[in-house]
Amino acid sequence: MSSTGVRPFAAPLFKFAFAAFTLAANVRAACPPAPASPQETRAQVEQLDRTAQAEMQQQQYAQAVQHFREIVCLAPNSAREFYGLGAAEAASGDFLAARKSLRTADRLEPGNVLPLTMLVRVNVAMNDADNLKAVLREAASRFPNDTELHGSLARFLAGKDQLDLSLAEALRARSGTNDTESTVGLAVLENSAGAYDDAIRNAAAIESQAGATGSLRASAAGVAGLSYESIGKPEQAILRLRHAIDLDPWRETSYLALAMIYTNANQLGDAIKVLRQGLEKIPSSTALLLPLGTNLVRSGQYQSGIDVLQRLLLQSSNETGAYLQIADASHKSGNFNREVQVLQDLAEHKPDYPMIHVLIARAMLNVVPLNGPAVASELDLAEKAAAADPDIAYLRGKLDVAMNRYQDAVASFQRAVQLRPMDSATYYQLARAYQKLGNADLAKQAFERMNYAKKNETAQ
Repeated sequence: MSSTGVRPFAAPLFKFAFAAFTLAANVRAACPPAPASPQETRAQVEQLDRTAQAEMQQQQYAQAVQHFREIVCLAPNSAREFYGLGAAEAASGDFLAARKSLRTADRLEPGNVLPLTMLVRVNVAMNDADNLKAVLREAASRFPNDTELHGSLARFLAGKDQLDLSLAEALRARSGTNDTESTVGLAVLENSAGAYDDAIRNAAAIESQAGATGSLRASAAGVAGLSYESIGKPEQAILRLRHAIDLDPWRETSYLALAMIYTNANQLGDAIKVLRQGLEKIPSSTALLLPLGTNLVRSGQYQSGIDVLQRLLLQSSNETGAYLQIADASHKSGNFNREVQVLQDLAEHKPDYPMIHVLIARAMLNVVPLNGPAVASELDLAEKAAAADPDIAYLRGKLDVAMNRYQDAVASFQRAVQLRPMDSATYYQLARAYQKLGNADLAKQAFERMNYAKKNETAQ
């Protein structure tokens, strides 16, 4: 049977993850009594197979293994059933047994690429580099012209950060064809692996190929642009990415990459122009809204940035970055009530966001009139999550000062100093609290420590 003809039988099995559960005992169950006739045997195999497949779908892997083992007792020459057994064993975490079953399937049907493909996945799950490389060499030797096989292995290995092996598979896939798409795919992998010059060379070949589609040429130009940026040639990167936009104005990744280059160079105006251009072409894009709003805020266009980010939240309420940028813009524009409100909205949508109650308490301290009990409540919630966070003690001290509780403030700032002994801001606040208490000597000592901490901060 050809490799193409047998691919469908494994389609449902490829979906199962190889999570490492407790290893099942690698002992084959006793074979059930053999039916009286071949017809009865075939019927029993079919029934057991349906049961095993259903169990795989329901993630009942141990039961599926048991039934597949019964099947291979009844059909010891079925590559399909040994493949199913290997997949079930792998899904249950019994990788050693899976390798044996898949090897049997491969021996029974050597023209089928699927057992080797699954063996690659099993060896990756086991982190067995030597066996992984051996299986890949075997696949290359036995199926040198199967571009579909080597292309799929390249994509799988890239997803597992096995970039060197992925590149090798991509090259094998490419050797069997001059397909422009595979060349672009190879350039993508080369860029990911840090082979930037190779990525530029392969991408440029497709970018300039008049017979290739505009979309494919745009992909190539984009890869070349990213590679040029990585080797420190931003001018070339900008040219390539602008060409990518010209070739395919509806590809948002080109706008994002070009805007990123401008942002990294602190050319915020150019980044904003590129992102607005992208939204004109792709008005439904949410991916362009966050960097646009962020760059507007960074450039001091606070209300424009807030408007863009609120538009994003209307479409996707879980965009954490949008809440934080609106809070930052509100703070910088002096709208502390809005800063508090947006952070509270973030807490509602993401209650487990790290130190969200510290952020809220810090914002509340700027609101006039001060709601002391509300700030204290937020700090209590923060302390439950991270009792040793120095920011909590520092903010308690700030609250104590605001409430004219200077002795309590000293205790809070001293606690903050214990947790973070080289923070100049804390020593400054401690010194001011001592001054309020009329203790000039301790205030002087705190100021001296502040200056010492500042020198160390500068040195670092």
